[in-house]
Amino acid sequence: MATGLSDKNLKSVIADIPKKGFRTKFWREYRAGACKGSGVGKIMDDLERMGLPASGDPSKANLDEMPNIVQSFSMLSNAMLKAGSKCGMLQSQSKEFCVAYRKVIAKLEATATKLAQNADKIREKEMAQKMAIEKENEQTDQHLNKLKKENEERKKLVRKELAALEERGKKIVGACQIIAKDLSKAKSEFATVRKAFKSQHDKEGVNNDELEAKIDTAYRSVYKTRHIEVHGKNIQTSLSKLLNEVKGLYSQYFNDPDLKKERMSAGKMLKLAQSSFVSAQDEHRMIEAQYKQLLSEVQMARAEGN
Repeated sequence: MATGLSDKNLKSVIADIPKKGFRTKFWREYRAGACKGSGVGKIMDDLERMGLPASGDPSKANLDEMPNIVQSFSMLSNAMLKAGSKCGMLQSQSKEFCVAYRKVIAKLEATATKLAQNADKIREKEMAQKMAIEKENEQTDQHLNKLKKENEERKKLVRKELAALEERGKKIVGACQIIAKDLSKAKSEFATVRKAFKSQHDKEGVNNDELEAKIDTAYRSVYKTRHIEVHGKNIQTSLSKLLNEVKGLYSQYFNDPDLKKERMSAGKMLKLAQSSFVSAQDEHRMIEAQYKQLLSEVQMARAEGN
């Protein structure tokens, strides 16, 4: 069988020995036919079964097999010597190939010998490293469990905070509903009083001065009874402050996907609180303007009567 070795690739093939040279396929691809029967292939197969990688690096093999690997390296060196001795002038590349192999084998055998001699120390070191890794993993697990517990506690706390925000939102909505109810009644009562004023003023037998005073008092009574001034102050101060506060607190929970359900529920309530507040604010402005207009209307009637 023709060899794949030549003057052109000899150097690169020899350079590949410590990379992938300890497999039968590699050896047979490049050795001369004259080298056949030297026992090299069988020993390489044995080394492969012992866990030796294609690079021949014994540090990557099973430590328990190291004495056998040392012995096999010695046998492989002898086999290479035998294979090289079979090469004549026409197989000079293969002879050089075998010499290069023996140099690599010598270094690997020395390394394997040291590994075999220090096997107990190496095992102790490996065991210590393993235990250190296990301890580190255990500490990592403990740390992760701690973080998980802290995260769960944080989520629990945030759920309570969101529930509290939702409850405060409900209170804003409730307060706005009370305001809206009072303003609606005030609007209706203002209309009733104005209707009475318009139907009686300047009519025969009616004392306009008394009627005007009575109507003025009625308007002011409605304004006071329906707490229009108090509601206005609450809208401008406490409700406005509370709404801005809960909106500010709610914004910090935007980026927490694990609390989406609770966040959406609270957000829905705060949105309702916002719309209720704006509606109450608008209604209050309108009723204030109406109240001033009604009083002005009475005052103008008085002025005309004088």
